[in-house]
Amino acid sequence: MATHFPQALTMLLVTTAASALYGQHGIQLLFLAIATAAGQASIGWGNDYIDVNTDKALNRTHKPSVKYSLEPKSLRTPIMVALVVMVPFSFLAAGFVGGLANILAVASAQVYNRYLSRTIWSWLPYAVSFALLTVFITQSSSSALWPSWRVVCIASCVGVIAHVFNALPDLQIDKDSKLGGLVVSLGRSRAIVLLVVLMAIVLGLLVEVLT
Repeated sequence: MATHFPQALTMLLVTTAASALYGQHGIQLLFLAIATAAGQASIGWGNDYIDVNTDKALNRTHKPSVKYSLEPKSLRTPIMVALVVMVPFSFLAAGFVGGLANILAVASAQVYNRYLSRTIWSWLPYAVSFALLTVFITQSSSSALWPSWRVVCIASCVGVIAHVFNALPDLQIDKDSKLGGLVVSLGRSRAIVLLVVLMAIVLGLLVEVLT
């Protein structure tokens, strides 16, 4: 549960499937899946490690720190192991540039966990990490292959959309607890408007990419 399993699994499946569509296969695809799984696990564990006191104070019973009394110290070793696994497998899967892109994507997510999750800039690591993943995916297939600017923009927008969707259910709790974040700053109505605008941008760019 502390890996934020549904989100982590979704990212693993999407990244692996996208790489396969770009022509990746065999052992390289396995390396990519391992790097992605390790990176996503480290992000989820890092989030719960940092938020443990907040989750307990707000009695977020869906969090393992509350539901199962998971102690932060029990997450330290798994986080370090996941990061140690993620780094070499990123390079094995996608070479130096692609591997570095994945490492920076995970680093960006960890910056969100540690510094930006409760600020108006909470959207930025999502935009950066999702954009970098397009480089990881394309470079895993060929060092000569790069994502188009449209694909990068789509990925960035999807990242922000994911962030807003993830934050909306906790909006009132976060607001009452004086916790920040983009969605808290915007409020529900403006956050929904932002979602509609971003979805329209994604749809428009997808039409261009597919035609």
